Amino acid sequence: MYHGDRLVRQPWDLELLLKLADTRHLRLASVSGVRDLMSEDDRFVLRIEAAQACRASADTSRRVKRGWRARAEAGKPVGGGKRPFGWGIPTDRIGRTGRPIYDITKAVPGEHAILREAVERLMAGQSQGGVLAWMNTVSTTSQGKKWSGQALKHLLKSPRLAGLIDVAGQLYEAQWPAVVTPEEWEDLKLLLKEKEDSIPYYGRERRYLLSGIAECCSCGGFMRTKPSGGRNRKTSRLYYCWDLTCTGRVARNVEHLDTYVTLRALRRLSEPDLMEGVVTQDPRVAAEIVALERRRAELKAAFSKLADHPDIDPMVLAEQLTRVNGRITEARARRTSNERERLLLRMQGMTREQWDETPIDVRSSTVRALFRVIILPATWRGPGFDPDSVQLIPVTA
Repeated sequence: MYHGDRLVRQPWDLELLLKLADTRHLRLASVSGVRDLMSEDDRFVLRIEAAQACRASADTSRRVKRGWRARAEAGKPVGGGKRPFGWGIPTDRIGRTGRPIYDITKAVPGEHAILREAVERLMAGQSQGGVLAWMNTVSTTSQGKKWSGQALKHLLKSPRLAGLIDVAGQLYEAQWPAVVTPEEWEDLKLLLKEKEDSIPYYGRERRYLLSGIAECCSCGGFMRTKPSGGRNRKTSRLYYCWDLTCTGRVARNVEHLDTYVTLRALRRLSEPDLMEGVVTQDPRVAAEIVALERRRAELKAAFSKLADHPDIDPMVLAEQLTRVNGRITEARARRTSNERERLLLRMQGMTREQWDETPIDVRSSTVRALFRVIILPATWRGPGFDPDSVQLIPVTA
């Protein structure tokens, strides 16, 4: 059916088209020539045919969704698309495009190990930018392309990672091997969400140990780096307070300060009482936070609908919302302690060689978990490093 040069492709466009034709006195013609669309009798028949077409489309949709749900309940893959990274062994069958069909219920060992390492790096404190840069050095996507931040995040948030299938919001256990447990997956999703809220972009890969960690003693701002102004300005850098309103801006040599803080961190990691202040938490705390956040969303929706209802006291809903918010805050506090515990357990007893081989994002997160690094004014001038010009305050919680 045509409206001028425009083809009307959907049955539900019919009523709008007929109304438009009547109001603007347009002549309509059937593309097949079977119906006279200026005749009311033919219009009546056409409306019936359009309703039947809509019903047939709805029936097809229901059958497809029912088939997807049946496959998901059996743990089989749902839908098509590209081969997911980490899964898919070529079979003897050939598809319509002439390419082999992959069995995506089987893991690709090398890619599976890379995914597990990426998850461990994120959970240990490495930034998304750092993990992304590492992924691009050891692999490509399943299509042979360079990893992007969006592609990596989409993969890590996929239920497939935990051996699950999502159909209309319902999770089913899959036949393929998982990379992480469902609890670890919930923990990972929460971590990614927290990073999205705090840093709404992927950022650059970290290059210096104490950027954004070392604090200026005068203004309390975090320090960044800049080239030194001496003879070695091309190779030497300084941690420097960039706040122009600061009255006592301080600076320290990057290499000297990093070495000093590294030695202090390694000494602290080797002490037997390191973990005494870190309390082991329930590993299901991430799943608890997710459930509470869903409950909060439901309460907000109910509050917006029932706030003006004469028989509903809005204070009751507000009190429930406040209670849920308090539980989320409490759970997030326990979640933070749990992250610190995981990081310090991984780094405990580490040697200098192992420290140097660890990604700099993880080293920086370790320093942040151990100390507050405050840069004080230098007590003397000259070559070398003055330990009294740096204050390392232990983090106890």
